[in-house]
This record gives sequence, structure tokens and C-alpha cells, in this order.
Amino acid sequence: MNPLEQILLGVQSLWQAARLLGRPSLWAPWSVLLGLELMIVLGLWWFAHPALSWLLAPLIRRLAGEGALHYPDLFRFLPGLYAKSSVPVLVIVGAIASGASTALFGAWFSGHPLRIREGLRRGLLRTVGLVLANLPFALLLVAFSFALERWLRTHERFTRFAPILTFLVAAALQTFFVWVNPLLMLGRRRLVDALTSLPEAAAIGAWTAWTIAALAALPALPIQMMARNASRIVEHGTPERVGWLMVAQAVAVTVGAFLLTGASALAYQSLVGPVLEEEV
Repeated sequence: MNPLEQILLGVQSLWQAARLLGRPSLWAPWSVLLGLELMIVLGLWWFAHPALSWLLAPLIRRLAGEGALHYPDLFRFLPGLYAKSSVPVLVIVGAIASGASTALFGAWFSGHPLRIREGLRRGLLRTVGLVLANLPFALLLVAFSFALERWLRTHERFTRFAPILTFLVAAALQTFFVWVNPLLMLGRRRLVDALTSLPEAAAIGAWTAWTIAALAALPALPIQMMARNASRIVEHGTPERVGWLMVAQAVAVTVGAFLLTGASALAYQSLVGPVLEEEV
């Protein structure tokens, strides 16, 4: 396929995934992840409650300093606290959810839908492989985020562009790693085989992968840009708005992950999988 055909395939794959947003069976893995993400947001928001403060107050103090323990300053730090606190959940639960979702989408697009329990079982059985296969992407993105934040301390005038830079880098990284879950769950490859096949898979479907990665992440971008102005929102006397932005961000990111997983499963079955299978 030429680049234009690959881009059209990416758009079509996303459209087919978007048409399934109302399917509860395909939402099962993501419902678990979204529930945990919302618990993190609400836990940070209401950390002062006696039932939570013994655990969360020391964590917040360690991550953001003493100032984050006071109202309304907590909300200035909330986006950063949420980003740091959600990393372990995304690395472990997010990887399992992606694997289970890939199996469910792959079966759906093949015309043989799986039961929710079977899709979740397949994801759980490959927990170690899924976590390790998705870990490089997560580590690279976290490393870039830390490096960017450090650079912005001396180049504050570029702060407003941070979400756009993160979006572009994440899309570029995802272009390479987007095929790892289909290779594991649909191609039924072992971890090492899936990782060594990534460069070839990326070369086969580079434009499709970039289209899927960029468009799936786009809905969360405006929310992330607004969250960068948390201090300004607090100064205007509406600190709780930052908390609601974090709720909206969790929902938008999860919807984006749903679309990316569904689209990558379909694109793998349509483009990447057949080519790789011919070479075996």
C-alpha cells in the first residue's frame, strides 16, 4: 500500500472502532482501567478525608511537597500528581486491558465474537508478556516527560506548547509500538518474537500506525492543554475545575485507548498480519 492508502486504512479502522463505542462487551477491559483511574483522581482530590489521609498525605508530600497538602494549592499540583500516580496502573492494568481488548476486537472483526470472560482470560494469561512488551513505550514516554519538564524550567515561555510536544512524541513512539499487542494476541507470538517483529511490522504499516496513533490521542489534547493552566484556574477562584478536568482527561484517554486498540486490531488483520504470515 502507498502512504495515502495506508492513511485511509487508518481512518477507516478508527471509524469502525468508533462505531463499536456503544458495545458493553468491548468496554469490559477498559471499564476496569477507567474505574482505577477515576479512583486515583478522586483519592487525590479528597485525600484529606480521614479514611485516606494516612495513606495519601505522605505520598502527596513526597511527590509534590508540603504546599500540595493545602487548599486550594492542591489543585495547582493535581495534574502532575495524577500523571505520576497513574503510571503503575497504566503500565500493569493498562497493558492487560490492551491485550484483552485486542483479543475481543480481533474476534469481533473476524466474525466470531468472544465472551467477555474469555477475552479477559486471554489478557490475564499473557500478563507478563503484555506488561514487558508495552514497558519500553511507557518508559520512553515517561523519560521524555521528565526531560521536557526539566527543560521547561529554564525555557518557561515554551510551557504552553508542552502538551503538543508530548502529543507528537507519543504519536511517533506509538507508531512503532502500536503493533505489539496485535502481534502477541492475534499473531499469537511469543514475547521475544513479537518484539523482534516490531521493526518489520512498523515498516509495513507505518502510515496506518501514525494515523491511528495521532487521531486516537487527539480528543485528550485540548483537555491536557487546559490542565497546563491549573495555576491560573486556581487563581481565578475555581480550583475544583482542575479536578473535573482530570476526570475528563481520564475518560478521554480511555476512549482514545479503546479506539487505538480496536483500530490497530483491524489494521493488523487487514494489512500487517497477512504480510508477516506470508513470510513465515
